[in-house]
Amino acid sequence: MAKTYFQKAYKFDDKKEAFVIEVSLDDYNDVYDDWDPSPFKKRDIEDEFNEFIVNSSEDIPFKYSIMLNLYIPEGKKNTDKETALVAAYKNFYSYALSRLNKSKSNLNRKNFLYLVLSVFFLTGGFFFREVNLFFKILQEGIFIGGWVFLWEFFTNVFISKRELQKEYKLYKRLYHSDIRFIYY
Repeated sequence: MAKTYFQKAYKFDDKKEAFVIEVSLDDYNDVYDDWDPSPFKKRDIEDEFNEFIVNSSEDIPFKYSIMLNLYIPEGKKNTDKETALVAAYKNFYSYALSRLNKSKSNLNRKNFLYLVLSVFFLTGGFFFREVNLFFKILQEGIFIGGWVFLWEFFTNVFISKRELQKEYKLYKRLYHSDIRFIYY
């Protein structure tokens, strides 16, 4: 059987049954955002590091677990910094998950509003009586508004919600991924 792209690009750890994303670092600080003065546990993850991890994770199908191998020079070994880095990593993705939960909740509220407004406008347009040209134009506007709200509802349900759920699964997998430090 031919190997797919992700099977060629990423090693598979048989013991953990996970694909491995490998990152070579010069120092523990390479993971952190340089502009964030917070203590290590609360520091933001560097955008480039996050982008690399997210893009790599997107290459690997969701049915597989992932783990991170962080390669650091032997002379830089520091268990306190390892612990702080893992805590910062978990904190970063935990916050991302809570933001996505908030976005999903907001989307659900908007969907409910769009559905109610579309039913209201379409029903109102149906019972609206045409007396003259002005009321005919008003009735058509009400129908159009109802269809637009219904379109937004379906767009959010079948496209936006699906994209949010995919992003949530991705960040949840990153949050639960094991981190292993390897020294060279």
